[in-house]
Amino acid sequence: PEDVFFGFAPAIPNFYAPKTPSVMKRIGINQLLIETDLEDASRTWEDLIEGVRGISDAFDLDVEDVADITYGNAERFYCFGAET
Repeated sequence: PEDVFFGFAPAIPNFYAPKTPSVMKRIGINQLLIETDLEDASRTWEDLIEGVRGISDAFDLDVEDVADITYGNAERFYCFGAET
């Protein structure tokens, strides 16, 4: 379903597991969200960038494209811009 999303966070060790790219591909890029799961918010931006790079590598896409796609996913997930 289009309203089901899966979050991936570089702070979680399995983000770097060899099977993670294939899991991401099975889910599909349009259902992925980037998370931080950090206890220290001072590294949030760097962690988000690392998440975009990881997804970019998994799908062999440009980081800007992945940033745009995952931002759109977040808009759908959080209903940004939705009329209430």
